[in-house]
Amino acid sequence: MRRRTHQITRSAPATRQIPLRAAAGLAGSGLLAAFVLVGGPAGAAALAPVVIGNPVAGNNGFGVVTQEHATFGSTESEGPVAVGGNLAFGANYNVALNTPGTFTATGDARPTALLVGGGIDYAGTSPSGVLQVLQNGYAKIGNTAASDILTRDQNGASVNTEVVAKGAAYNSTPRVQLTTQQSAASVAQSGLMDFTSLFSTYRDRADSMATCGATVILLDGNGDPLPDQSTIPTGSDIKIALTQGQTNVLRLTGEQLDNIGTLTFLDEPSADTPLLIDVDTTGTGGDFIWHTPTMAGVSGDQAPYILWNFADATDITIADGDSVEGTIYAPRAELTDLDPSNLEGDIITRALVAGPLSGGAGGGAVNAGEIHYFPFDADLECDSDTPTPVTGSVSVRKTDADTGDPLQGAEFQLWRESNGTDGLQTSGTDPDTKVGDPCVTGAAGTCAETVETGTYYWQETAAPDGYDLPDPAVFGPLVLTDGNVDAGVSVTAQDTKTPVVPGEGRVRVRKVDADSSAPLRGAEFQLWRESNGTAGLQTGGTNPDTKVGDRCVTGLAGTCGQTVPTGTYYWQETAA
Repeated sequence: MRRRTHQITRSAPATRQIPLRAAAGLAGSGLLAAFVLVGGPAGAAALAPVVIGNPVAGNNGFGVVTQEHATFGSTESEGPVAVGGNLAFGANYNVALNTPGTFTATGDARPTALLVGGGIDYAGTSPSGVLQVLQNGYAKIGNTAASDILTRDQNGASVNTEVVAKGAAYNSTPRVQLTTQQSAASVAQSGLMDFTSLFSTYRDRADSMATCGATVILLDGNGDPLPDQSTIPTGSDIKIALTQGQTNVLRLTGEQLDNIGTLTFLDEPSADTPLLIDVDTTGTGGDFIWHTPTMAGVSGDQAPYILWNFADATDITIADGDSVEGTIYAPRAELTDLDPSNLEGDIITRALVAGPLSGGAGGGAVNAGEIHYFPFDADLECDSDTPTPVTGSVSVRKTDADTGDPLQGAEFQLWRESNGTDGLQTSGTDPDTKVGDPCVTGAAGTCAETVETGTYYWQETAAPDGYDLPDPAVFGPLVLTDGNVDAGVSVTAQDTKTPVVPGEGRVRVRKVDADSSAPLRGAEFQLWRESNGTAGLQTGGTNPDTKVGDRCVTGLAGTCGQTVPTGTYYWQETAA
């Protein structure tokens, strides 16, 4: 077992403050005061807060967690391991060298040090493979169809538990061997972790962390800020200073990261001064060959407070370089480790190959170094690099054109100006953008939406019963700006009553829910006039009553109405 340590250049005590939020702009220690951005111009939108908490929460204390398969070639993991898919291993691999972890299944006497959601991949495992679970830790295998779980040897003596291929003998290879006696029923357990749901959450957290705005300035070997923060020459000696008491955010592309030869910490990360390193690999399509830098000024003691977030990566290969201090967080990626240097922190990956089983010394497994157990132990909070949208109210008030009284039952649709053409366009190849669902005015005669700043139009799509739809039925533009969002913007839409000639009037029907009395949209009605002298409605036979007009479908107000001569009428509901 090898541990690497580095001299700490400078440290500063801090008071624990949870959650830990990264301040807007770029910040550093006192020597960078001239470069600190403490805010924007007056009236500028605030940056949206991003609250992550502990990104690895839900891992049940396992140091390595994969959603799919995992291969462990050689050496060891100091802590417990959870594999969502199938497990393969090399000739000699140890799990839980230092600790079996903290996850104890119901009814068990010991923590689970190895949890496999799938089964043992015997075909993909070295023929001489032995994976040893240490510290008296238990193992859980979700799919044991291809395995036998042995608790007695060939002589019938009680022995430490082994998992071997179906029909194989005790001490045969490949095998998973325990340093304690665990019942076969306890080993053959599934469903202890929902890896699918957990990794959905991990991907969401990775995406959230990827929106964090940068707060860490890149310094050259002399401690001066790089003149171009987006350009890092190959083999650069880069220094970083951390702001105490907050989440520090360093944003890099994969190319920038690989151009760093030495990454020197001028301040120690800690529980209240963690470092989040967001690595963008979109420039290489999510594939990243990682030549890890020498990390000076930090060691395993600081690893629990450093997190490498690869939100978009799908394939990461650690080719060579120094030990990685901190958690590798790549929930979409398969991570392949070819480097004998150690990984010091949690590993959260879709799949893992910790040393391929061929290509190493003597044709055996590649030495991928050790996985040291330094669980991530900080809560993260930052400011997004995207400003919080500025919003306000855009409303319309419907009134009677003659009396000014508010009108109930008018239907409106809000549109946002988006196509660069003056006026409202609701159709064609490039219409403006519809906002939300239609709105029906209530007793106050108003409809309102809370929206971002911009230019809007209200379109009246249905007039109140007994009123005519205006032509044009568009009201606006209403321009919502940073200066008027508090008050909002509004427009008044007036409707005139439908003219009624003498001897005519309106007949109406309103469709409501029988329990809540809420108006119902989409009911179909047909109006009939009493005309055959027989009481009640007759719609068939030789002498039916008289159908009036076309069928009507209720809108959001739940009403249908028609102007007709005086007489007796019936509404027939033809479709609910």
